[in-house]
Amino acid sequence: MNILQTVLVYVGGPLAVYGVIALLTLVPSRVKSRPKYRPGSTWDYPDQFWAGDYPVAPADPALVGAGTEGGARGTW
Repeated sequence: MNILQTVLVYVGGPLAVYGVIALLTLVPSRVKSRPKYRPGSTWDYPDQFWAGDYPVAPADPALVGAGTEGGARGTW
């Protein structure tokens, strides 16, 4: 492999990859064609409110350990 081929493989290849990524991020796409929401304008979408998952039923206290015994040292 001569010096030109080496430079093309080890320099040109990564530069081409970076160039494609830069073009994909810098060129505007169709997603950006929608108008941005401005304060005071109408909101035409349904409300989205998330306040966490549904509450979980508490476990049976007889099956849950005390939690104060044992530990990393193995003293049970």
